[in-house]
Amino acid sequence: MKSICSVLTLLFLSIGAMAQAPSVDWVPNPVVHKVKPAFANESAVVLEDKRLHQYVNDEKKGLMMVISNRKLVKVNDDKGVEMFNKIYIPMSAQATMLEVKARTIQPNGKVVDLPANKIFEVEEEGRKYKKFALEGVEKGSEIEYYYKLQKNAYFFGVEMFQSSSTPCQDAEFTLTTPEYLSFSVKGYNGMAVKKDTVQGEQRITTAYAKDILAVEDEKYGEREPYAKNVQYKLSYNLSKDRKVRLFTWNELAKNVYNNTTDFTEKESKAVDGFLKQFKISESASEEEKIVALEDFLKTTINADKEGIGEDADKIEKIVKSKVASNEGLNKLFIACMDKLKINWQLVYPSKRNELPLDEELENFRLVDEPLFYFPGTGNFLEPDNPGFRYPFIQPYWAGTRGLFLKGTTIGTFKTALASFDDIPMQPYEKSAHNMEVVVKFNADMDSLEFHSKQILLGYGAANLRPAYNFTAKDKLEDLNKIIIKSVAKSDNIKNIKVQNTAMTDGFLNKPLTIEGDITSAELLEVAGKRLLVKIGDVIGPQEQMYQEKPRQLPLILEYPHALDRDITFIVPDGYQIKNVTDLAMNITDKDKSTGNETMGFISTYTLNGNQLKIKLHEFYKQIEYPITMIDEFKKVINASADFNKIVLILEKK
Repeated sequence: MKSICSVLTLLFLSIGAMAQAPSVDWVPNPVVHKVKPAFANESAVVLEDKRLHQYVNDEKKGLMMVISNRKLVKVNDDKGVEMFNKIYIPMSAQATMLEVKARTIQPNGKVVDLPANKIFEVEEEGRKYKKFALEGVEKGSEIEYYYKLQKNAYFFGVEMFQSSSTPCQDAEFTLTTPEYLSFSVKGYNGMAVKKDTVQGEQRITTAYAKDILAVEDEKYGEREPYAKNVQYKLSYNLSKDRKVRLFTWNELAKNVYNNTTDFTEKESKAVDGFLKQFKISESASEEEKIVALEDFLKTTINADKEGIGEDADKIEKIVKSKVASNEGLNKLFIACMDKLKINWQLVYPSKRNELPLDEELENFRLVDEPLFYFPGTGNFLEPDNPGFRYPFIQPYWAGTRGLFLKGTTIGTFKTALASFDDIPMQPYEKSAHNMEVVVKFNADMDSLEFHSKQILLGYGAANLRPAYNFTAKDKLEDLNKIIIKSVAKSDNIKNIKVQNTAMTDGFLNKPLTIEGDITSAELLEVAGKRLLVKIGDVIGPQEQMYQEKPRQLPLILEYPHALDRDITFIVPDGYQIKNVTDLAMNITDKDKSTGNETMGFISTYTLNGNQLKIKLHEFYKQIEYPITMIDEFKKVINASADFNKIVLILEKK
């Protein structure tokens, strides 16, 4: 992160001569290996994944990092051959590739080396790679490749060792540093770390894991937080002070706080002038100021993560050009909040779909986009995202622990202290995708007529409001038809009405409503003297969940929510429904310790004269369910898909 990395300073002595470092071996005469029985049926198996990160002294460049990686893969069938026939090694602009080599070891032991002129540098989708295709690969072959690169030293790292497609029999990570630099190294999700040792003038730390299973993508599953990985960060410079821990969360808090709250007189005057365009009542509450300021900034300033220009982080330039980097926008946010006397804190969230922050290992590399927290309201704001508005932030950023940077004053000195605290998820009752539908036959009895009203609250609306605010006006009708069409599978839609599309409507949780009239024959069939009405399709296509293999990941939802659908079906005169009891469904799960329902799908009906009223209530009160609840979760998820299959049978009385 630019704002953090810019304040890191090196406090280290020059590095003297180092003893012979560990290496990633490239065996001159390789042999064919056997796959462990547990992986015999896999298309491909990583036999060895060895990685070495070395901090070395370059006489001209100073402290540098040399990274050496070697991977040995057994391909057992045609799919495995296809998976590893071509290899891509990512390149970064800051790195220099020192060496690349690869070979195929055929089942009979013959070695086919890859010529250096068959290794190409390519650019695909804006990224550069070393790319090569192995020669002589067949079923039962082993593919081995190795590369070494050099880059500027950095002091925070993450190495992932679990794939979605290929298991690994033997994984090893080694970190070597000068003896006086002590790194904290920690393994996660089953990666073990040995205590560091000193050999000569080197400090060596090794992490390892064996028999790593592939973790496939699963519905309602997030692989990254649960994948085996090792992380490291520099903690002590033993030649300076053995007791002073480096790069602490408090150090980060102090540096970021100073960078974002230290304004020159010129910047302060620019903010004063900018805020003259901001109209807010003097009697407005703090929360009303927050909502209005966010809308003002996000509709006035064009922000971009990459910066858009050299002056995109300078406040006096931003207020004139209306163009900012994310970093510049955040600083402008803070300056405006201070002027408006809004009490705020900067927060760096963990993310439920990424590697979480660790309170014990200060890996600055995982610190990225910030949030603002408002102690007076208990809610959060995401400044860099124009698509979400207070109090809603990206759902995967909520329900986590976050790093809170709390401003404080020590005498006349202003700084910030770091602490971890909860970032709560908005209550499940606030988020919904509800529906009210009236269905009846047309006069000719050959089609059905629908009046559909979809009612979205909380995250249900937050995910859709940006489309209504950022889509070209001439495309809005198409957007509305796509949403309404899900009810009846027809483009014959009239009388479209949409309400509460403003981004600020989310603060008051005004329901975003999309309604219209539809005529469709898609949900009607004639079978002899019977009329078949596909009433289950009215709720739109529903997901069905199967789990043929044992579940590997916890069940994770974006956000807790409820779905209430009220369907009124007008039975035509002279007809009766033969299978109305099919509509009754009740599938719920209760927490064994509290007895409270955690999720469910409930369908009830009443038939009064020719008016059939169907009520559906589907709900998920948690954002995560353990693997042990997979069967209960599937039953609830599949219940809505089962409702899709319900067809009302109408016969003449």
